[in-house]
Amino acid sequence: MALNRQDKALREFKQIMEDLVHLLRTSTKVQLTYMCWVNHARQQFVWETNSTTLPNVMFQDRVNFDHHFLDQYKEIDEITILQVGEDVPKGKLIHYFDFVSAKNLLLLPFINKGETVAITVLESDFDIEVERIKDQLLSYNNALVNVLDTYLEVVDLHEQQKEWETYESSLNKFNPRLHKVDILKIMLNEMQAYVPNGNVSLLCHGMDTWNVVLNSEKGMNSSKVGLKMEDKSVAADALEKGEPVFSMHFNNNPKRVSSGEGRTEGASFAIPIIIHDRRQAVVVVSDDDPLSFKESAKHKLTNLVRVASLNIQAALSKSSMATDLLTHSFDAYMPELWEVALETELKKLDSNPRIKTWFGLISPEDISSLRTKFRLEELQKIQADFVRFLNPSVYGLSGYVGFNSDYVYSVIIQSEKEDAIDEWIDKFKTRLAHGLKLSNGHTVDVSFKIGLTQLGSDCANSYQLLTKAKKAHAQAINNSESEAVVA
Repeated sequence: MALNRQDKALREFKQIMEDLVHLLRTSTKVQLTYMCWVNHARQQFVWETNSTTLPNVMFQDRVNFDHHFLDQYKEIDEITILQVGEDVPKGKLIHYFDFVSAKNLLLLPFINKGETVAITVLESDFDIEVERIKDQLLSYNNALVNVLDTYLEVVDLHEQQKEWETYESSLNKFNPRLHKVDILKIMLNEMQAYVPNGNVSLLCHGMDTWNVVLNSEKGMNSSKVGLKMEDKSVAADALEKGEPVFSMHFNNNPKRVSSGEGRTEGASFAIPIIIHDRRQAVVVVSDDDPLSFKESAKHKLTNLVRVASLNIQAALSKSSMATDLLTHSFDAYMPELWEVALETELKKLDSNPRIKTWFGLISPEDISSLRTKFRLEELQKIQADFVRFLNPSVYGLSGYVGFNSDYVYSVIIQSEKEDAIDEWIDKFKTRLAHGLKLSNGHTVDVSFKIGLTQLGSDCANSYQLLTKAKKAHAQAINNSESEAVVA
């Protein structure tokens, strides 16, 4: 079907309507016939067409309900005869000028799905005998039904074609030469189009937990970045089965990701990302309206994930799958990921003002003493211990730790609490009171220096956020009395 098919169908539909109304007038031998749509949403009558032999008739394109005599007849469901001067004052017939010739009116409603969607009016200066013209009225009404159904079918086919063209365009955006984080970002944003009132979240393993690491840019009521996945959630179910899982939510059950996400409504569709036969991540698509998940929509969502996975797999060797998909070193998430996450959250600042997002850099205070005590292999494991220890989701907060450089880690925390950062610091300091027990069995005394900033309109991108965090981190390191500095 050509792209202009819908416009062509509309033009033909309007021409047919004009011809039908004209044929109705000539066959019933009345002076004036017109047809208008009843737009209940906008409280207006919208004129489609008219046919007349009268020289003093003119119609407006649309008239508000309360400005037209048809207002009290807009919900009629059967043929109605009116007399001018008795049922309808002459002054109400606003389409006439100079004089009103009509004496009788016949109102013919068009009913669609139990609602009056259009009214055809026949006006005459003689009595209108319904029995005499009932065949013409019936034929006209049947023709109206058929032509409207055909028009709607053509429009629906056109919309379906546009839908598939959009889907093909989405698939063409993937490229194996792109970085895997960019591929996943494209995937989330393209999937978002199928749930305009919902959200798409990506979960991946790192820091020894599964967490939400990235949201779509236009998602509504997005999961908090760093939200830890719990068992018996839709996301966990999809990972366990290794195949897409669709779930309706009844009475706030089941959870999409975690009990920390708040109220769960509507439906969710979780799709695992499988690369080289390993379940590397899971995408959770959610919407408060379960009807968004038509079978065709679920098919497209699943295929978008599959194509994104294949594009990532094309650039990765099977041997590289020994580590998690989006971690860099020491089980911390890669810089490319947390930079994109920050960019996304900056774009979503106005969508939920109650959610605060902090970004910072954190490092152990006395690195030199560690280097003198342990061998290089052990130091690698110790850094992984630090990352898992600092994981905000371990302390009941949404957030995650990323890699920035050796012994310097980035951290993102999201919360509705104003004191979320203080809570995180207090909790991990409490655990450090008797030293940090390492995975090699040793216990070390360690403290951390932190530089933080809160996401706001003063920063346009992740680079500016990182610059502020570095400045605050440097101040914390240079000030022996300050453990954390907020820029």
